[in-house]
Amino acid sequence: MATVVHTSSVPVRSRVAFWTESVSEAFVSLDCRAAAGHEDIQGELSLQSLGSLDLARVRATAQSVHRTSTSIRSSHEDFFLVGIQTAGSCTVSQAGRSALIENGAFALYDTTRPYSLELTDHFEQLVLRLPRLGVEAHLPAAEGLTALAVGADPGAAQILVKTVKMLADDIEFLTPSAALAVSHGLEHLIAAGLDGLANRVAESDSPTRRKLIQRFILDNLRDDSLNVASISQQLHLSPSSVHRAFALHGQTVMGWVWQQRLEGIRQELLAGKHAGTLSELSRDWGFSDSAHFSRAFRRQFGHAPSSLLRSAR
Repeated sequence: MATVVHTSSVPVRSRVAFWTESVSEAFVSLDCRAAAGHEDIQGELSLQSLGSLDLARVRATAQSVHRTSTSIRSSHEDFFLVGIQTAGSCTVSQAGRSALIENGAFALYDTTRPYSLELTDHFEQLVLRLPRLGVEAHLPAAEGLTALAVGADPGAAQILVKTVKMLADDIEFLTPSAALAVSHGLEHLIAAGLDGLANRVAESDSPTRRKLIQRFILDNLRDDSLNVASISQQLHLSPSSVHRAFALHGQTVMGWVWQQRLEGIRQELLAGKHAGTLSELSRDWGFSDSAHFSRAFRRQFGHAPSSLLRSAR
């Protein structure tokens, strides 16, 4: 019999606390926060046991979820979680790695170490909670494979995703002995889906990491404090990992930031949207030195930004 909770049953002002308590009871002690621009969290959580593991379906609005060092010390919960994305997207960060999980993909994360999830609006996830010993019996290197995106490609990963989707709808019809057998089978499928990642971490992680960093940069492009240190801190990555993601393409991180800022300014000038001075515009886009901005703009586009400002006017 499934346990189901809805935030619609509580007042708006109490929903974040209620949701945090509900997901903490279902998985491990967590801290949930409504995403920027959201007053509360609206969600539904359905939880069922399947032999040696638990399976939850989570549908909710945008939020961030954090497993902190404090909650780890106070709870001692020792599980691996597998999050399968079935709608929306999730960015999972742990152990200096971050992965973008989109529809049909999954990732592993470890409850004995801090992690965070950034979930988009109106997402759906199927989450498996498995005892550590069960996972490590089939996959001894599991601890080093957290926060890596596993796509639903043909093979074990695709079979796992399809199986879990089907179980989420029909789990209540399984007998206890069948449920136990299926749970053991899922452990094997998870191990098979993750098998081989250890030897391909650098190759498989790099494109995903670069895409993740670029998306963060574009979301914060006008922030004049944007730099490698702030990017690393916000995405739970080491500065060297951020540098490597761009160095593989012959670029520097801040060089790419400046290119995007310059293009943003050019588009704003072409659209005739700016009524102030060029110095004001460059500051709005994160350039502290207007002379440096003008030189960089000329190098990038072959003409001074003032020519576009005159044309627009």
